[in-house]
Amino acid sequence: MQFAGPRTLLAVHAHPGDESTATGGALALYARHGARTVVVTCTNGEFDDAPSGAVSGEVGHHPKAVAAHRRAELQAACDALGVGDLELLGYHDSGDTGEAPDGGFCTIPVETAAGRLAALIEHYRPQVVVTHYSSHRDHMHVIRVAKLAVYRTGIPAKLYLTAREGSTTLDISEVADVKRKALQCHASQQVHGAFALQEHYFRALDTTDAPLPETDLFAGIINHGPDLPRW
Repeated sequence: MQFAGPRTLLAVHAHPGDESTATGGALALYARHGARTVVVTCTNGEFDDAPSGAVSGEVGHHPKAVAAHRRAELQAACDALGVGDLELLGYHDSGDTGEAPDGGFCTIPVETAAGRLAALIEHYRPQVVVTHYSSHRDHMHVIRVAKLAVYRTGIPAKLYLTAREGSTTLDISEVADVKRKALQCHASQQVHGAFALQEHYFRALDTTDAPLPETDLFAGIINHGPDLPRW
């Protein structure tokens, strides 16, 4: 399947940190090999732990201060991964238990959030979109939003969800040091432990008819635009 422009990978995630833990290997690998990489982060991560270790609701946890700190960690991690563009939708974190707060991301109508994501897809024109699967309510909402935006625009050739075992397996050993550096940027979340040297993805949408299983998210895609300089 032929496309104009450089290979472009867009990762859409719920919270700061998801880009590194879930898709950090893919982002670093494709950036290193000249693809344009874009991260869309939907929430500010207000309910994440404070730098002091205080959790939401405890003394010392100030949501606005946490959000500012998490955004700074996110930017540093994206810089480490070689991400070319970072887009912040700015929705409130919904938390993972209890009643979702007013304005929490999972309470935003899918059509509303998908409209904003669709505008970014139209701007960056990615051939491949990836997002993060888990049972967290914000992650489930991201999947609904990403699917609608991809279908609405008709631009991406492929949509992938992260998976324990999937249709596509990436060997990220080449960029393991880069992913580790990005994880260390999220020091307040203590997400810098060991990780596998493979990332697994489930192909949720495909218009290329590339055979499965795959070892390349861009399998079946031919682009005529030049890639970016190797990072």
